Formats: sequence, C-alpha cells, structure tokens
Amino acid sequence: MLTRSGFAFLVLLASGGAAAAESMCGEQPIAPVIPTAADMRQKSPADAATVRHNAFLDIKRWQASLKSYRDCLSATINTDKRDLYEDARATKPDKDKMAAIQQEMKASSDASDASANEEEKVVNEFHAAQVAYCTRTDVDVSTCPKI
Repeated sequence: MLTRSGFAFLVLLASGGAAAAESMCGEQPIAPVIPTAADMRQKSPADAATVRHNAFLDIKRWQASLKSYRDCLSATINTDKRDLYEDARATKPDKDKMAAIQQEMKASSDASDASANEEEKVVNEFHAAQVAYCTRTDVDVSTCPKI
C-alpha cells in the first residue's frame, strides 16, 4: 500500500511539469492593475495622489506574495535536484523518473522566470504612472523621486 507522500509523488509524476509546479506552489499571484500615464494626467490632483499611493501599496503586497511564490518554486527545484541526484546514483536509475523530475524542474524555473518578467512589467507601468504624476505642475512633488 502506498503511503500518502508516495501517492502524492506519483500524482506529481503523472501530471505535467507546469501542473506539478502549480500544484506544489499554487498559481502565480495576480498582478495589480496599474493606472496608465494618461489616467494619471486626467485625474484631479487629489485623486492622482491617492491612485498613485494605492498602486504603490498594491505592488508592495503583490511583491510579498511573489516572494512567497518564488520561495516555494526554489524549494521545489532544490528538492528536485536532490531527488535527481539520488536517482542518478542508484544502481539502476529510472530514466522515466529522472525525465519527469527534470521536466518539473524546468516548469518551476519557467514559472519563476515568468513571475520575474511580470514583476518587471508591472514596475515599469508604475514608473510610467509615477512620472506622469510627478511631471504635473498641480501636485505635491515632494513625494516624487529626485531627478
């Protein structure tokens, strides 16, 4: 009879690599919606300041979730590396098992890369909104980065 962890491992092997990473770490956190530069220019000064501040807070919360997500992916990759090494050292390495582990490692690595790309995109969008806010003449620019 299979133990609970043994059964979970077989389920992981049966599922695809991307599905395995998702089942271990969940889905990538959903990125916040960042106002566009045009939106920032059209809002009243008070609304623009509020939207900018809220977008900043949303990004910080999202980045905390991304860190947890990526930490899980890294732990999964490290476990897979250890399992791959142990299987490779076995008297009769299981080629199918090793291929499944490598596929899971690639899926986890790809998921981590995708989350980093999404983070860069969101931060760039925020930067554009911030520049639109900080170049206005009717807002308090004391909170803007110094150029």
